[in-house]
Amino acid sequence: EIRTGHEIWLSSGSLVTAMRASYALPGVFEPVACNGRMLVDGALVNPVPVSVCRAYEQPLVVAVNLHYDLFGRAAVIKHSAGELVVEKDAPRPGQVNPQSHQTRLGITGVMVEAFNIIQDRISRARLAGDPPDMSLQPKLSHIGLTEFHRADEAISLGYQATMSQISELTRLQSVLV
Repeated sequence: EIRTGHEIWLSSGSLVTAMRASYALPGVFEPVACNGRMLVDGALVNPVPVSVCRAYEQPLVVAVNLHYDLFGRAAVIKHSAGELVVEKDAPRPGQVNPQSHQTRLGITGVMVEAFNIIQDRISRARLAGDPPDMSLQPKLSHIGLTEFHRADEAISLGYQATMSQISELTRLQSVLV
């Protein structure tokens, strides 16, 4: 809930409303009004909601971490303020950086990347404190947030990630369920 920061679990009501709220990324998609609340993407506070499954007493919890391959291990980069130099001919926002051959991100791109960083850090912390019985980690970092035309590719990668662990999933299911 964007006004309070509370995590809201929708267990009844409109599936369409719940789905719209689940992808209402702040700054990219509008919040969704539901029962007097303004809902946004739940990943803002709980990107891999293992705790929700545990609260509903599910015997087997399989988490799907969609962001696990976005970033490498944490690193500390040390620089002093004196080392930071603004180049006279540095590209302005929206211009191509001739050294990297990449276009600047722009405000929306920066917001999405910042959200990804937040999701990554929150996911790691929450999964460490409340690990699932099994975790699927499809490699999706090369597919952008708004590349909906690549849905078939993303689904295929999810299927591959699942099939690569199908024997372990079957074993866990026979033990836990």
